[in-house]
Amino acid sequence: MYVKRILEASHQACVAAGITFDNITAVCGGLSGADWDFDYPILAERLSHAIGVLDVIILNDCIVAMRGGSFIKECAVICVGSGLNVAVRRADGKEIIYGYYIDDAHNGANALGKAALRKVMEAQLELCTETMLSKLILDYTGYSTAEQLMIDMTMGKYEIDNKQLLPLLLKAFANDDNEATAIINAFAQGTAKYITAAMKRLDMSGSALDIIFSGSVFKDVGTLVAKKIFDVIQMSEPNVQMIHAKYEPVCGAVLILLDREWGGILPDKVISTFDKSAKQHGLLRKSGEWM
Repeated sequence: MYVKRILEASHQACVAAGITFDNITAVCGGLSGADWDFDYPILAERLSHAIGVLDVIILNDCIVAMRGGSFIKECAVICVGSGLNVAVRRADGKEIIYGYYIDDAHNGANALGKAALRKVMEAQLELCTETMLSKLILDYTGYSTAEQLMIDMTMGKYEIDNKQLLPLLLKAFANDDNEATAIINAFAQGTAKYITAAMKRLDMSGSALDIIFSGSVFKDVGTLVAKKIFDVIQMSEPNVQMIHAKYEPVCGAVLILLDREWGGILPDKVISTFDKSAKQHGLLRKSGEWM
């Protein structure tokens, strides 16, 4: 299934660029299914066969997101979209990628939305303080009471996509809602531990490590969530640096191939051309200087 989706996306990209698969000489794929060591050669072989290209690099998706935020070899990345992945890499290439080890309670927008929905039910039962999440989520779902929403959910009459509740949680958090703040604080504490634990395991404690923040959750008001996570990390690792990724993760895959072509140091002209192309295709995450 993933190969089919990659081929569809690749075909669309080729059409937009005015080329065909015959013009492709190398492929770099940042895949969420590349988590265990044995995954990489299997995925590379399948993708090579499907596209008809021998030169194929397969990496975990958070590693290409990392390259979309920094050209420095020694850095870390926190990538939060529907799910969460975290990686920390030393200059010598030794790295820790969490992948399937991420706890469900920290698993990105899905986990945050689920926690927000739970707060609505807890507020109904007076297990927590009143929260604006109740009105936001009930208005969103079209229900007048949390009880009726719960009844219909348990009876299979209503299904909710938890990640769609994230904007409502972020709105409540930005308005200093106590329960929304509690959710974000718990998420920040849990996510930060992945970075600090990996730094210790890799003997990097105390280093001025760049931490890249990437993924849809960290856009717009979501930058407040990123700042909260970073603040927690800094409590035990005061020298780390915060960087919001400039490019969407897919750009990181292209940059990795360009790094190889240019020996790791991209000429200014290449960076300038790449920036223009990324902007043209809506792949710049934020304005500002390339870091």
